[in-house]
Amino acid sequence: MALQSRSEPINRLAFWDETVHGLFEANLGEAVVLVFLRLSEQWPAQRSVDDLIAIGRAGRDIGRNTGSRVAHALLAELSKILSRLAGAGELTVVLDALRRLSEEGPESVGLAINRLEQLLAHASAEDFAAWVSAGLRASGGRAARQRAYFALDDALSKRLFALGRTSDDLARLEKRLAATTVALWGRRPRFRKLPMATTSAPQRTSLAAGLIGLPESFAGFEGDRADTIYLAAVAHAGAHLIHSTVRFPVGRLKALQLALVSLIEDARVEALALREMPGLRRLWLPFHVAARSDQATAVGLMTRLSRALIDPDYQDSDAWVVKGRTLFAAASERWTDPSISREIGGLLGNDIGQMRLQFNPKSYVVEPAYRDDNLALWDFGDLPDAETETIELAVDSVRIERREDADGRSADDSAKPEETLRARASAVTNLDGLPVATYPEWDYAAGIERADWTTILEADAGASAKPFDLPADTDAMRRVTRLTRDASIGRRLRHKAQRDGDALDIDAAIALTVERRSGYLSEPRVYQRDAPGPRDLAVLLLMDLSQSTADRDRSGRTVLDVECKAAAIMTAAVEAANDAIAVHGFNSDGRERVRYLHIKGFDEPIDMVVRSRLAGLGSSRSTRLGPALRHAGSYLTGRRAFRRVLLVLTDGEPSDVDVPDPRYLAEDARRAVQQLRRRGIDIFAFGMGGDRLAQLDRIFGERYALHVPRIEVLPQRVMQLYAELKK
Repeated sequence: MALQSRSEPINRLAFWDETVHGLFEANLGEAVVLVFLRLSEQWPAQRSVDDLIAIGRAGRDIGRNTGSRVAHALLAELSKILSRLAGAGELTVVLDALRRLSEEGPESVGLAINRLEQLLAHASAEDFAAWVSAGLRASGGRAARQRAYFALDDALSKRLFALGRTSDDLARLEKRLAATTVALWGRRPRFRKLPMATTSAPQRTSLAAGLIGLPESFAGFEGDRADTIYLAAVAHAGAHLIHSTVRFPVGRLKALQLALVSLIEDARVEALALREMPGLRRLWLPFHVAARSDQATAVGLMTRLSRALIDPDYQDSDAWVVKGRTLFAAASERWTDPSISREIGGLLGNDIGQMRLQFNPKSYVVEPAYRDDNLALWDFGDLPDAETETIELAVDSVRIERREDADGRSADDSAKPEETLRARASAVTNLDGLPVATYPEWDYAAGIERADWTTILEADAGASAKPFDLPADTDAMRRVTRLTRDASIGRRLRHKAQRDGDALDIDAAIALTVERRSGYLSEPRVYQRDAPGPRDLAVLLLMDLSQSTADRDRSGRTVLDVECKAAAIMTAAVEAANDAIAVHGFNSDGRERVRYLHIKGFDEPIDMVVRSRLAGLGSSRSTRLGPALRHAGSYLTGRRAFRRVLLVLTDGEPSDVDVPDPRYLAEDARRAVQQLRRRGIDIFAFGMGGDRLAQLDRIFGERYALHVPRIEVLPQRVMQLYAELKK
């Protein structure tokens, strides 16, 4: 055998022999042993036998968890990629990652092994290990999602492993895009990065609440073409912001009619923009590449019509395209009226129906690629129970995620169909709020910060019919108010040239001496006095609204009830001291659904509306603290204040449904606290309860984590916070 002719120490050969026996004893079959023997015969002379032994042992361990077929695939695949794992320890890193996957997700090991050559062509061994770790975390134990991830069918999986595009074009171009929008439309835009798509459908720009949502990259566009499509996209979005002045009611329109009305509206706003800035045609026109075809399809005709409405040189003999172009041109005097889009789109939709052309709303994507998803054009409102077609436009930024239960089946696979297929948009039915921001998350095990890993869904807190009653404990209110007024927070002002004071004003004393020697007599104002300046404090109170806050004490009070009482006391006291305070709340259901509620804004008084929101709060879901801290910090960072304070009320340590490691979220929250403190934000936390707060001191620091063993004393501990602020 080839190994016997090498000058390897005899004990290495003994270990190799032990490895072969281990494969036999694992009962993995003759084929596994034979493939290992063939690998041994072909083993490169420049590589240590230790690596060969490590491969055999990994095959044995992984085979025990997954079976002989996966073990055979592993040994066969590793023989193809050995040259790519030449660095010190690289092979060990890959094998350890596969071992972990075989233990925590054995059904996915074969998927990862079959793509190992493809994966390692794009990344290092350390990247591969981090990718495996991320997949196990992201799947949250859900079998179907885990399989999609390790089969590279999941968009997040591709992105994390740097398959395809590796750069974030939006981050690179954001300043240029903002300047372009200001120059073209006189609007200062607010951009947000869209969450990664969960399907293979291409992403499109999305407009919502004055925000322009953009994907971090457009698939298939690189280099200069990537720059151009972003410029085209924001120019088109700006045209909508200026010229799409009304939202169309959906009514009884079918999905095809909605798509056609949106297409005409896209053409209308672009035509108006071209009247003012004809040069925009050179930006938009290269993306219109549809051409005449003998085979007529609904989507094909729509893309050809899009080109016909912007390209005067394009000729199309199809009667439907000609009709659309003619109707649009005839309405040129009314282009400023959005209703023409509804009229023309409705007529063209009827013609498509007469032609019996198929239109699949589930696979439809707006073309060309620079145009937005058009959902902002529509008012879905309260629709009548009419039998209309369900809208399923392929826009992942607003799609409600299908959740799988423990056995990997979709939770709605067995659900009864709706009695009325009413037109609806998942963006409207999503009661958790709109996605407004993504934040990174720190993976302490991998030692990396995963960019845009969590998504904030923001909404105003729902109001209750009966407002929250302000606490009747007037003594506590009075004590808190006294502390807030006495706390020396803010700039101190130095008053000079005073009749009396704490110290001598040297400048005033010199000036008085000069005057007297010159023969002038003036009032002796030679003292200076320091006094508190205008109070300049901004406080954001962040309330934990997770399910555990529904726990009751011996008196029957829930943690949430006491949180609301403390919030009311603090808000009234801080407002009495003429400082700014906001009250927000949060809970979570996985990293993509961190719910963030506005209860009271900095500029809102604690009036009937705010107290109704307090009364309407409920306890549900989990506690993903890190992204909530980062989002709260973004509000405080935007406040102009001498001192900015973030105060967290929580009854437990961070946890979430997709994170089995209890330390993971605590370490991420600790990193968020450190980052915010470096930005000048003071952070304190009240931890309620005694048995679930082991990590609280580590997250916030011992001086800043105030433990409340009994929830009824929380309002009194609020006063301790202000005692701390006086220091």
